[in-house]
Amino acid sequence: MLRKNHLFFLLLMLAGAAGCSKKQEELPVVDLNLDRAKLALLPNQSAEVKIESGNGEYTAVSSSPEVAKATVSGNTITVTATTTADRANAVIVVTDKMFKRKSIDVEVAKLFELTLDKSEAALEVGVAGKDQITLSVNSGNYGYETTFIENAEQLIQIDKSKLESHGKLVVKALAAGTAKLKLSDAKGKEKTLTFTITAPNQVTVDKASVTFEQIQAKTEVNITNGNGGYKISVANPAIARVALNGTKLSIMAKSAGTTALNIEDKKGQKTVVNVTVSASENAMNLGTDYFAYANFSDIAVVDQSVKSLKKATFEMTCKIDSYRGLQTFIGLEGNLIIRGKHDSHLPTHPIQIAGLGDKIMLESKRSFNLDEWMHIALVVDCDQADVKNKYKLYINGEQDELVVVKDAETHTKLDLTNSGDGNRFQIGRAFGQDFRAMRGTVAEARVWTVARSGAEIRANMCDVGVTTPAGLLARWKFSSGLETGFILDSNSGKYETNLIIANAKANGSYTQVKAPASVFVSKGCPNQ
Repeated sequence: MLRKNHLFFLLLMLAGAAGCSKKQEELPVVDLNLDRAKLALLPNQSAEVKIESGNGEYTAVSSSPEVAKATVSGNTITVTATTTADRANAVIVVTDKMFKRKSIDVEVAKLFELTLDKSEAALEVGVAGKDQITLSVNSGNYGYETTFIENAEQLIQIDKSKLESHGKLVVKALAAGTAKLKLSDAKGKEKTLTFTITAPNQVTVDKASVTFEQIQAKTEVNITNGNGGYKISVANPAIARVALNGTKLSIMAKSAGTTALNIEDKKGQKTVVNVTVSASENAMNLGTDYFAYANFSDIAVVDQSVKSLKKATFEMTCKIDSYRGLQTFIGLEGNLIIRGKHDSHLPTHPIQIAGLGDKIMLESKRSFNLDEWMHIALVVDCDQADVKNKYKLYINGEQDELVVVKDAETHTKLDLTNSGDGNRFQIGRAFGQDFRAMRGTVAEARVWTVARSGAEIRANMCDVGVTTPAGLLARWKFSSGLETGFILDSNSGKYETNLIIANAKANGSYTQVKAPASVFVSKGCPNQ
């Protein structure tokens, strides 16, 4: 127990905080922390205490310099016993420049019992935070030695690098069992330490690897052993999607390639499921039978930026089989849509861009050809004043000079959640009108929240790889090869917006239908 003069000394030191200026109080400060608050020293012996955090300019003052004194060097406090008495006590008060304080209780004696904060502990092999423990020597006579008892070295590993200087012994579990360790000091005092070690269940699965031969194919993997609290991560989310329900993993193929599913339980035990997607790249023959739509309103619930884009790019790779006036390619009806203009009996077949209730109407100078793979990219930059700079059309990577038919109003922003067709974003049909069904095949479509340059468009007309470039909001690869009712958004970015497949001949219906595997054909690419 501290003597009364020690307590009085502490009160005097703490009272000094009243002199702290208002300016100093307003400065950002951190707490003062020491790596230990007690020392047991033999006469004339020294020990170090480390300052773990503080505000600098440290001082250390002893309540009884005749018992123990202290010096400071950087972040190290050296405390030395100055008495030869059988037993004595002192308090070292440490202060930083922001008047934060901590104390060190010092006990000096000619002989100590060997005591630790713990003599028994439970450990778990391989579990972070539970697989090792740091024991502190509360009192002893230094000259510490450790001895493994009954082959304990097979069960535990020890780090005694700070045992003599700081009284710290680190014990790490290696294998399950009961390990005993003897700790002794220079005066022959001994203590037996006992560690009860368990090993958590290893995480195992019923399939260590899965292979897909079709995009959007699915399979399940079951966790057959583990410790619960499972977390799943996908090394490359562009290759596969995974959902976890209890101990069941549902995996879907997104793009060709390989990736790994990493499984970890609440005890830090891990395993890996390797995923290979060897599917060929397909395209979907919509004909006049099918169209697809998405709704970006779901994103707007958490991200309002999709309602007021200043820049955007629509891309589509397709092959058209026949001409039809107003056949829909891609876009938002009544807001911003790309479509064909003329029926087959007319001599020219430009691509038409219509928006804002037909207040803006643009057309390509060149006609598009039938039965050829074509890449279309419409770039919108609302910050541009000139209509020809605000809207740019690229066909097969080359910019086409647009003919301005009408520009009574142009876009000051683009709202992806707004269309005259139930606020749907559509590919292959618009406004519930069967005659506006696209006559052709689609390989891929993308929506960007950036204005892409001609060089960027040319660089990856047919593929953007398995990464997620900046600004890519949605990417639909019509590549399934299986009977399906949707086209997966294979973008591995922040959001996932899938396309719903519907019947283009159902008198304006938007009911989801399943397209048969036979509609998926080999994918092509312009200029190949």
